[in-house]
Amino acid sequence: MKKKNILRIVVLSALLAGNLTVKAADGDKLSYEIRNLLASPQGVAHRAATDGKVCVFVKLKEGMDESLLAQYGCETLTRIGAVYIANVPLGQLPQLAADEGVVRIETHTGGQHLLDVTPQWVKSTPVYEGLALPKAFTGQGVLLGIIDGGIDVSHPTFYNADGTKYRIKRFVDDYYSADETAGTLTHFGREYTTEKDILAKARSGDINETHGTHCASIAAGSGYNTPYRGIAYNADIFPISSRVAMSEKSDKGAPLEVLRMKHIFDYAEQQKQPCVINYSIGFHAIPNDAELFREALQGVQGAGKILVVAAGNNNDYPTYISKPEGMAAAGAAIMPRGVEKTIYAISGKPEKPFKMKFFYTKEDAKAKVITKCDSIVFDSENLPADTVKRNGFHVFVKRSDNFYSLFVRTEKKELNGISETPLLCVEGAEASVRVYGAPYVYFYNVNPAALPGDSRFASAERSHNLSIPGCLSEVLTVGALVGRSSYVNIKGETKVEEGAVEGKIASFSSVGPTLDGLTKPDVVAPGVNIIAAGNSYCKAAFGAELVKETTFNGRQYPWVSFSGTSMAGPCVSGIVALWLEADPTLTPDQVKEIVKATSHQVEEGMQSPNNTYGYGLIDAYAGMLKVLGIETAIRDVSTHQPSALTIRPQAGGAVQLSFNTAPQQSFRVRVYTVAGRLLAEQTLQPGQSDYTLDIAQPLQGICVVQVDGKEQGVTGSELIRF
Repeated sequence: MKKKNILRIVVLSALLAGNLTVKAADGDKLSYEIRNLLASPQGVAHRAATDGKVCVFVKLKEGMDESLLAQYGCETLTRIGAVYIANVPLGQLPQLAADEGVVRIETHTGGQHLLDVTPQWVKSTPVYEGLALPKAFTGQGVLLGIIDGGIDVSHPTFYNADGTKYRIKRFVDDYYSADETAGTLTHFGREYTTEKDILAKARSGDINETHGTHCASIAAGSGYNTPYRGIAYNADIFPISSRVAMSEKSDKGAPLEVLRMKHIFDYAEQQKQPCVINYSIGFHAIPNDAELFREALQGVQGAGKILVVAAGNNNDYPTYISKPEGMAAAGAAIMPRGVEKTIYAISGKPEKPFKMKFFYTKEDAKAKVITKCDSIVFDSENLPADTVKRNGFHVFVKRSDNFYSLFVRTEKKELNGISETPLLCVEGAEASVRVYGAPYVYFYNVNPAALPGDSRFASAERSHNLSIPGCLSEVLTVGALVGRSSYVNIKGETKVEEGAVEGKIASFSSVGPTLDGLTKPDVVAPGVNIIAAGNSYCKAAFGAELVKETTFNGRQYPWVSFSGTSMAGPCVSGIVALWLEADPTLTPDQVKEIVKATSHQVEEGMQSPNNTYGYGLIDAYAGMLKVLGIETAIRDVSTHQPSALTIRPQAGGAVQLSFNTAPQQSFRVRVYTVAGRLLAEQTLQPGQSDYTLDIAQPLQGICVVQVDGKEQGVTGSELIRF
């Protein structure tokens, strides 16, 4: 990790009622969002929505305890090492920051969202079959936590395969109604602890959402009489619905999310179960401003406690602009997702002066020419103290050390319409500046022909767009691969994902590097057109995504197709659950080492890791072999299985190879004992779908079959048992 760059705030204006101010020295202790709550009009709304309290991370100096927090009217929710999660009166934040016993205060708000072919891609079927393993692994005895929204806990996929055993052990709903009497009220929702109460509740209160049902089904659904079985289909399940998951305007944020994670891990520890939590939610990734979030995530994890997160879906459009030192200017057109959004600019160190220019324009649709009408110029050394208003746009820039926030609001319904296109650029050849918009603001490059003589607005890139916590080293971050480019819905309509190429990264899957230079994501899994359970309480909202319906206990339950890194994350969470069944003591670092050693890139010669695929496509079976120590030391044997064919033993000592598509080139097959003795070797000719390789000796036990070919997916190895 690079050294932390704590943002230094120079002056905070007293914009809130109550004249809240923070001294410059105390501002060092506050994260950007805390400072924004204290010094922006949005803080007033937050204050009203939360009865004047905000949930935060607080780190205290050694020797200090929660009694210090109590002095300022704070309510301590939990402690993770030196980090406390507490509800703090907003009006007390300046005084709390000024206390010598306080090291730092943070919060992060506004989260966003973040199967039947999947086993073929991730090689989980041999794990279920116990192929060359001591037993079959299905997630039995492992707790799989889900923090999400739109959770239908009555869906039959959360029973076992025949619907006789219910597998949800606890349920917390953050959308409970005020008059509910069942369950236990907690700081993060109402908790239901018995099967009777959970099924009586039936679903989370956000009945217009289905995201959490789908994710939980991918990770641990039984499939109940359908092909849409999840990965760890015998695992126990603990879902928590979260308002953070469903609203970027939520008054709740990352501190409560960590509290939810800790609650699931604590329950697993009480039950003496290993646990993996799937978290398919992301926050705006403000660089170097997640120190306590990072520390808390590290603190809640440990042996048998693993956190898997989605990378984010921010790569469909450019969200990043880089103007290195020596370049005069760089910029792009702005395509905000909504009417009031924020763009961040980060200046290099040591900082050099530069200018940010915001233009509004007129566009001649016939001539395809854009005319710049006027500009708003912000000098990094002399920023205006108030909002600049022009032509319906309201723009305000706030500075904290080398970190600039550009707030853009418009009175118009659209910013990217036919007649007007807002443009942004940074200028100053001596300065190094990076501009970051994800996940709320997209950029797009303007064809230089549309701006004759002006090439400044074509510098936007698709990179640096992972969300928090996916951009942090403390978690296992998952990107989305295209496992299925199309599906057939319940009406018989074929729906094709435009531009999706099977076996390649999904266009939307967020990519690295992170803003502090880490290579991310860590691994990829199928995340396009994934069919899994849907929330039966909002099924009227399903359109073309509805694939199938199942009747259970007199109710119709949907199966739907969705795409996103949110779908890839629970696939990996389920695989980690399989590994935890084999070794309940696995640590986060060990899981990452297994991923590193056994995942494989989709193209030969691709650098590993890289900022698109990480270490490549996860391999459940190869990972399980490593967990159990059943690894071959035979030279020239692949560490991954071939994806284009299936290898099976046959009675009498023969090996059967069945190709998905008949090969067009010859290939070589070798069979070894696990000790490395070569039993058979043969080059087979193309043109068939099935081949049989006879071995001229009786075989017993486990053998290694290595296939080598020039076509994609042919090369790889498989363990088989005679």
